[in-house]
Amino acid sequence: MTDAITPLPNLWHVYNLRESPYFQATLGGEPDRYPLSLFVGRRAEAKRLLETIGSSGSSRQAVAGAPGVGKTTLVQSVKSDALRAGYWATDRLVSFYPEDTTDAVLGRLLSGLYEAILTARPTAAGNPAMEAAQQLVRVSRLESGGASLTMLGVGGGFSRGMSVVTPAGAMLLDGPRIVRDLLALAKSGGARGVVLHLNNLENLSERHAKHAAEILRSLRDTVLLQEGLHLVLAGTTDAVTTVIGTHPQVRHVFSTPIALEPMAIRDVQSLLQARCHHLAVNGRKTAVPPVAPKAVAELYPLFRGDLRALFKVLEEGAMLLMGVLGKPGLSIPFSELEPALRARYAAVVGHIDSRRQRQLRAWALKNPAAVHTQKSLVQLWKVSQPAVSGAVAALEQDGFVVALTRRGADPTRYALSGVSRLVFG
Repeated sequence: MTDAITPLPNLWHVYNLRESPYFQATLGGEPDRYPLSLFVGRRAEAKRLLETIGSSGSSRQAVAGAPGVGKTTLVQSVKSDALRAGYWATDRLVSFYPEDTTDAVLGRLLSGLYEAILTARPTAAGNPAMEAAQQLVRVSRLESGGASLTMLGVGGGFSRGMSVVTPAGAMLLDGPRIVRDLLALAKSGGARGVVLHLNNLENLSERHAKHAAEILRSLRDTVLLQEGLHLVLAGTTDAVTTVIGTHPQVRHVFSTPIALEPMAIRDVQSLLQARCHHLAVNGRKTAVPPVAPKAVAELYPLFRGDLRALFKVLEEGAMLLMGVLGKPGLSIPFSELEPALRARYAAVVGHIDSRRQRQLRAWALKNPAAVHTQKSLVQLWKVSQPAVSGAVAALEQDGFVVALTRRGADPTRYALSGVSRLVFG
C-alpha cells in the first residue's frame, strides 16, 4: 500500500494567485498560460509596424532596444494583430545563432513559412510545394541545446543544437524557389502575406553580428525581397545597427529601425496588474500584488528598463519573504523588500573573485549610478586596458555590469546592473 502524496503548498495562493506574476517567459509562447492579451503599452510602435506590413506586398523591419525592454513581446503581439488582419504567421521565432551559415538561416526561414501555412491550412500538408520543403529540410540533433522553432510540423522545439542539414548546395539552389512557391500557396489560400519574426540578435557579439549581416546580404535578392514575405527582426540596438547597417544592399531594403525606450512606470504597473488579474485563483476576488506597487516603482530605475531582470528580482524577493513577514496576503513594502534583496545578492557577490568584488565596490563608492567606458575604468581601477577588458567581460557575464547602447562610433559604455546597485548603492 502506497502512502498518499501530500501536495506541496503554493505560497502564491495567499495572494489569490495561481503562480508568480513576475514570470519572465515571452507572452504567446504558452498561449493558454501567458496569452498575448496581457500585452500592455507600445501601441504607437505596434501601429507603425502593422502599417508598414499593410502598406506593401513585402516588407522588412527591425525593432531595437536594450535587453529585457520588451522587443520580442512587441513583435509577438504584432504578429497576432497581423493574423486578425488576414496575414499568416506562427508564434514561433526564427533565430540567429553565432556560428550560423546561410544554409541554416534559409532553412529556418523556410521552416517558419511551412509552419505558418500548416497552422492556417492543415490540409496544405500534401501540396507539392509543402512536400518539396519537407524533402529539402532535414533536422539533425547536435550536442548543444537552445531555443524554439518547431520544424516542419514535427513536434518538439527547434534548439540551438539543431541545424538544417541538406545535400551539399541544395538549400541555396532550391530553397529560394520553394520559398516563392510557399508564398504563392499562401496567397492562393487567401493570405495577404506571411509574417516571420527573426529574433535572438542580442546574443550575437559584434563579430557574429557582422557575420549575420553577410548572411542577410546573401539572401536579400533571392529571399528577403520575395512578394508576400514580411520580416520583423528584433535585437539589441548595437546588433540591429550592425546587422542592417553594415551593407548598403541590406540597409536600403529595411525600414528605419524602431528604437524601444524603457516602458514608463505606469505601464509597468498596468502590466503587473493585468498579470495578477489573469492569474487570480478566484476570479470573484481581487488578486493582491505580492510586491507593493510603490516598491516596484522604487526598484525599476535601478534596472534601466530591463523588465526581465526586474521581474527576476521581484520574484526572488517575494519568494524570500512570503510567509515570513507574519502578514500573509499583504503586499511586501519596499522597507522589507530592499534589505532582504541586499542580503541575498551580497551573498552572491561574496562568491565571486575578490578582485572583482573590490572593483565593484570602488565603482559604487565613487558613484553607483556612474556610466564608464573601459578607458575611464582603467583610471578608476588602476589596472591595464587588457585587465579592464577581462574584468568587464567577466562582470557582465555574471550579471553585475551591463553594456549600454552605443552612440554611433563612440566606445561602449558600462553601468552597474540593478543587482549590483542593490548591493553597493
